[in-house]
Amino acid sequence: MAFKALVREVQAHLQEILDDPSQRLNEKLLESVDGQVTETILESDRDAILNKLSGLLPTLQQDPTPVTNLIDRLISPQRYTFSRVLSINPPVDFLAGLAAPSPAINLTTLCLLEKAKFRPSDIGIVAGKVDVVGALVKLWLCAQDTAVAGRAHDVILGLLLPEAMVPGSIGLVEGGFMWRRLLRDRDIYGSIFSICSLTTTGQDSQPSKRDKTVAQARLLDMLLRIDGEPVRTSQIPEIERQYGVSDGGLLHFAAIHMVDYKDDILMHVNLLEFYTMYLSAKPKTIPLSPTTNWTKASTFALEFLRKHGLHDRSLSYFFYPDDKDPVDLTFLYGRSANYLGTWCSVYPKDFLGQPTMVNAILNRLMSALQIVSTGQWAQGRAPKDDLHVLACLPRMTLLPRGQSLSPLGFVPVRPANEDALRTLAYVFNGSQDTTLEMAGQENAAARALYYFYMANSPNFWRDVVSAAETVALKDTAMAALSVMAAVITAHWGSLPSTMTSNSPFALPTEEELANKCGAPSLPATGIETIMTEPAIGVVVPYLIKPAQTFSNLVGGGRGDVDSAAYKVAVAKHDTLIHLHEMMKQWVGNHPEAQEMLATVGRRVAQGPMGGSSEIGGRIGTMEL
Repeated sequence: MAFKALVREVQAHLQEILDDPSQRLNEKLLESVDGQVTETILESDRDAILNKLSGLLPTLQQDPTPVTNLIDRLISPQRYTFSRVLSINPPVDFLAGLAAPSPAINLTTLCLLEKAKFRPSDIGIVAGKVDVVGALVKLWLCAQDTAVAGRAHDVILGLLLPEAMVPGSIGLVEGGFMWRRLLRDRDIYGSIFSICSLTTTGQDSQPSKRDKTVAQARLLDMLLRIDGEPVRTSQIPEIERQYGVSDGGLLHFAAIHMVDYKDDILMHVNLLEFYTMYLSAKPKTIPLSPTTNWTKASTFALEFLRKHGLHDRSLSYFFYPDDKDPVDLTFLYGRSANYLGTWCSVYPKDFLGQPTMVNAILNRLMSALQIVSTGQWAQGRAPKDDLHVLACLPRMTLLPRGQSLSPLGFVPVRPANEDALRTLAYVFNGSQDTTLEMAGQENAAARALYYFYMANSPNFWRDVVSAAETVALKDTAMAALSVMAAVITAHWGSLPSTMTSNSPFALPTEEELANKCGAPSLPATGIETIMTEPAIGVVVPYLIKPAQTFSNLVGGGRGDVDSAAYKVAVAKHDTLIHLHEMMKQWVGNHPEAQEMLATVGRRVAQGPMGGSSEIGGRIGTMEL
């Protein structure tokens, strides 16, 4: 149907419904106005249809979804501005649209409001509609439909942080119209507290306790996105004091006073996850005095959590599991471990500045990993939360010292376990972000950890290859391949020639590492260690061998195993590509390896399933 004819037919149909609201909507006709039509339609026709749709909604006696969908399509082009939304006749009743019991109408009203986020003057117009902003906040916190609540969240966020802005960049200053409305309007600011506070449960027009916890979760999520001075500081002290906040603002209320974490385990989980995400946000430096200890007050997030006891409370479920309720521990141990891992990863210097706590964590990991039986590892029952913490620790803390052992030594390569293998791969690979302040130390420690581990696991590479060849256990096989790739592409650094630090976590010297490993010297790079014994006689032949298949299995129904075999073959080929790329750099100093490089290159060219069974055997006997 030609565009013009289609537009005329739609307009005529909408007029019929306006004249007789009991008539059925022609859904197929309305759906035919697709994106191509809405991009090419004359603006006068667009406005005419929108005017009819606006007049239709208040009297419509059937499901409004076809109408709201058409409105959404018509206003979707970015050139359709908020000024044009305001010109729709009859005027859009934003308040009624937000309060309507229909999610479809709610979503369309939000779509119309969102048009304001592109211009500060339009944001000011929305912020000036006090009742509309109040209804928008209520919809965000109280909507039963999660899609509606999510879209309301996005609209508020867009009005607070217009495009090209960053969190905290405008605040309560000229131009921050929506900030002022939310945080300085007594009714709206107070409504956020009253809706989310459990102290108002049972009062008139207040949500149920269950619905309040939903609102609490939504507020925590929003605070992660708008963190900055406006929510960190007091705005209306009288309102804040009513809800237990004596010195602070919305952040203090939500993070400290809002949640009944002792009696609501699910909200306690939510709160712990909030602390973790808050801690992992981009550090925002706080003002420091000449006497400030940088390792204890490097960012606002960490200082805030520490100052209010939230840091220690978040760690306690990992440190002191024996003191906790077993039911609580089921939900909170992993979250506590995740918080700890985030702290170690985001603030490694702060973490290393507290050696007593570091040693306590190492001892805790030793205890947790030592009691895992061989059968548990073999059955895939790995202590995942403890492995996560281990992987997040600065690598220099994992180095064995004197007679003390490293918890990394209790992470086995045999029996093969997916989580254990991926942990080893991550630790051995080093830090991929070379811009980090401690990247050099991390990469030197990664190399040392690999050789310390190898010194106690002479069959390491044979066990890794054995796991990779067990294609029926796809995830474990792919984890074993990740170990190979991690060492091949390792980001390793050099150890110092002499001791340069008195820190309990100082790196060993090169000579000390070599002596402990019983070798005069050790390869400096991952590719170099792969191209020497014991790896070269095991890893390279395996990677060059043709991929395994399940064609010799008896019986039918091989779809899943064949799929597993192919996925492992692709991962194996990807690892071979890494080997080939690293060999091309390494072979410049080893011209005798040109033949091997050519052989690896030919196997790469054959793809995941190609190759000759003779190639792997030849590689194993080549001499460099």
